[in-house]
Amino acid sequence: MLQVMRVELEEQVWILDEIGEVEWFMLFQLPESADFTRSMKGRRRILPEVVDDEEVAADWREYVQPELETRFQDEIQLVASDLRKAEELGKIGRNGNLYRLKVPVEHAETWYSVLNQARLILNEDHEIARTERGLMAGDELPTAIDEQKWLIMVQYRIYGAIQEFLLTYLMGDY
Repeated sequence: MLQVMRVELEEQVWILDEIGEVEWFMLFQLPESADFTRSMKGRRRILPEVVDDEEVAADWREYVQPELETRFQDEIQLVASDLRKAEELGKIGRNGNLYRLKVPVEHAETWYSVLNQARLILNEDHEIARTERGLMAGDELPTAIDEQKWLIMVQYRIYGAIQEFLLTYLMGDY
């Protein structure tokens, strides 16, 4: 039987509850998936060259980019720290272990940013948007999507669902 992860909101925390092993694995991969240093395509997407003028671009690389890199890495570390605090709820039937993750409300924007970064990098590295457009449009695709690509697409969708929750319920004033 499929276990469905629940998302709840309390006064000071938002909770991902009854997280199944597959979802937990994908969540636990979030810091790595958002790490732009592991992918040149992802790095170019997260930290693009913003201008054609070489002098301005050099200033960007020297003054702005290092600060952005530090900020992005700090955000990833905060999310990784939150993930390490997850509770293991125990084994439920044959579905494996379940987990609960409580995240302070004030971390919502950071989580949104890291989830977005991960989705951008996953898309750059695996052309997910192109594959999904093809699936929706009925374009001719390979007769099968390999298991790895399928799992990455699921990971992309889970990250998007969490972003939607954060945007709707915690960041609604933006």
